[in-house]
Amino acid sequence: MPSVDADLPTPHFTFDADAPGACVAGIRPYRCGSYRLEAEAVSGRFVVHNYGHGGAGITLSWGCAAKVQDLVRARVAASHETEAAVLGSGVMGLTAATLLLDLGLTVTIYADRMFADTTSHKAGGQWALSLVEYHGNESELKDILAKAYNTFKSSIGQNFGVYERPNYASKVSHNLEEVLRIAPGLIPRRKDLPRMPFHGHHNAGHLYQTLLVEPPTFLKRLADDLNTRGVRFVQCKFADQAHLFSTVTQKVIVNCTGYGAKKLWNDPAMHAIRGDLAMLPPQPSLQYLYSQGGYMFPRTDHVVIGGTFECSENEQPDKAECKKLVRAIAMNFGLAPPMAIPENYIQHPRISEWLKQRRLAPADTPCTPPCTPPP
Repeated sequence: MPSVDADLPTPHFTFDADAPGACVAGIRPYRCGSYRLEAEAVSGRFVVHNYGHGGAGITLSWGCAAKVQDLVRARVAASHETEAAVLGSGVMGLTAATLLLDLGLTVTIYADRMFADTTSHKAGGQWALSLVEYHGNESELKDILAKAYNTFKSSIGQNFGVYERPNYASKVSHNLEEVLRIAPGLIPRRKDLPRMPFHGHHNAGHLYQTLLVEPPTFLKRLADDLNTRGVRFVQCKFADQAHLFSTVTQKVIVNCTGYGAKKLWNDPAMHAIRGDLAMLPPQPSLQYLYSQGGYMFPRTDHVVIGGTFECSENEQPDKAECKKLVRAIAMNFGLAPPMAIPENYIQHPRISEWLKQRRLAPADTPCTPPCTPPP
């Protein structure tokens, strides 16, 4: 780990919002109360629900997949079924399918979008409990976190796009503090710094140690491995449950439809929380994650800058918003004019207070995220 006494490399903020792929928007599948991870009988099928993980889908993926595997293992031990269907090809679907194969099942993945078009593929990739509610069983969540983290860590250096990274944050990160609280010892404790070690910074900060999971690399590796192991991918958009059950013949179904569960499974607890991302050219010298007025995750494919919060199903990227995201980070380094942090940024006090209240609220409290009106 580099010394905090020396400034770390300064990013350059060259950004062309009109370049192909420079601006990205994704929908976090936010579920009020908690994610859904349970089995039920529906129309003669054994359905395992695994959705509603907010911005922590990648973080929780392997741990949730292990819980899915346990539920399906118990089912097939009694029923002797040999096939399973997985709905969705995002990170939850691909990791669940991987562990179902380990049960000796024949697995078919049905998805409206293939993995490269999913929200998972658009994610920043920091391993942290971001924008997910979890009222209730913290013991289960502790197991999920431990399984997920240890699985990711064991894959470092094996072409899964997983790296250990320091995260320098100007404020205490609730997303990482909750990991420290729920699963003590899983990641190193926070180190408080008298100064953020960057050019143009004079403020105190905090140093965390976590993982960076690069979604394009990770998801492609999972999909390639599943193809090699004989998993069939079927592109199909289900209009409703009747259409689903008339199309899918397997008796065991794992539902990893993310935000799609709102309509397909009539789940009113699901909300779309949109986020914009600015994708800058890669900068190999940047080996740290950064959070102040937004976040910056340098990856091998891009330097990803994000941190917005909008109640919207619109997945068309907003170029003006992406430019603003870049400016918000660049100004911290003295490389852009000062600006106030917009109200739709996760680090804005208005959003932070709402998230805090949601975390303290009982699971049955009505949930309406604060929405920023369109310009």
